[in-house]
Amino acid sequence: MYCGNKNMAQNIEDEIKAAWSALAEVNQSSGWQAVFVTASSGCKIMAGRHYPENEEALIIGFKLESSPNSKQLPKGKGFHVESISDASLDSNYKWIGLIRTSSGSLEIFLGMIRDIMNILIKKSELSQSNIFSLFIGRIRAWQEFMSRSQKTLSSEAEIGLYGELVFLKYLLLNGVEPLSALKAWFGPSGGLQDFIFEYGAIEVKSTLAEKGFPAKILSLEQLDDSIINPLYFGAVRLNIQTGGVSLPKLVEIISEILFSQPSLQEELLSRLLIAGYHESHQESYTRCFVVKEIRIVLVDSNFPRLIPANVPTGVKFAKYEIDIDDLVCVDVPLNIVLNKLDVSQIWN
Repeated sequence: MYCGNKNMAQNIEDEIKAAWSALAEVNQSSGWQAVFVTASSGCKIMAGRHYPENEEALIIGFKLESSPNSKQLPKGKGFHVESISDASLDSNYKWIGLIRTSSGSLEIFLGMIRDIMNILIKKSELSQSNIFSLFIGRIRAWQEFMSRSQKTLSSEAEIGLYGELVFLKYLLLNGVEPLSALKAWFGPSGGLQDFIFEYGAIEVKSTLAEKGFPAKILSLEQLDDSIINPLYFGAVRLNIQTGGVSLPKLVEIISEILFSQPSLQEELLSRLLIAGYHESHQESYTRCFVVKEIRIVLVDSNFPRLIPANVPTGVKFAKYEIDIDDLVCVDVPLNIVLNKLDVSQIWN
């Protein structure tokens, strides 16, 4: 994906690293030293170091009417973001520094810069305020990613994310308008259900089990249709098979479906980052899966679940497991589900 843009971003990254090396030799007691690297999307991009900390930074100049409020600027594990006022910088721009702290991994920080450069390179048609919003949004996604103690997904989390992406692809290929599908995908941000639409929701679970379909329910509220109704349960059964589709390949396939809408591709990548997936770790996800089954059932009073209304007084929290294959229920076709949820479709 985006080979030309990636190569350009890689070249800029090399220039930034070379500038950092040169600036490391500067003998300065305090303040900023910066070297111009490139201009992209109406922004000016510089590599910098701040003394006396000698911290590496990516410094970006945006043509904004006013400097961002410091409360707008996120701080993450291993980096921080701040407005920069320095006489050496062009006063026609509002300057924002993305700065690595001494505790931050240089490898991950460079991955973050590469990701941001890809956005700036691809978004030249947008206004400066919109580009700044994209920049802050992606930084917040990285903030979530870098706050994780484990930088790659666990085996269980990989299967969970894979199942949600299978369902996202299922929605897209069945005519759900891409913006509606992506906006509804709350799984990465810890939504109560994985897909929350205006008029209902779908909770998605995945399994590798050949017999039975064990599903872990994480709270009393997750299957409570008194909170959101109608509520559906999506079950995705996977098998590990040579010749199947890996997690990185599935991400690529969905991105290609969104090819005509680059802003949605960026939204997809941001949500994946929040979920704990980044393309720099592709080599960690070598398992290939085949989708054996996708089922959707209605969650109602006949569905086995623990909810606040049916547990003993005093029980405030519970995690439990159900087996979908034990249910005596009728699968609901996707087109009926979408109609009940009043989800817009490109075709009917």
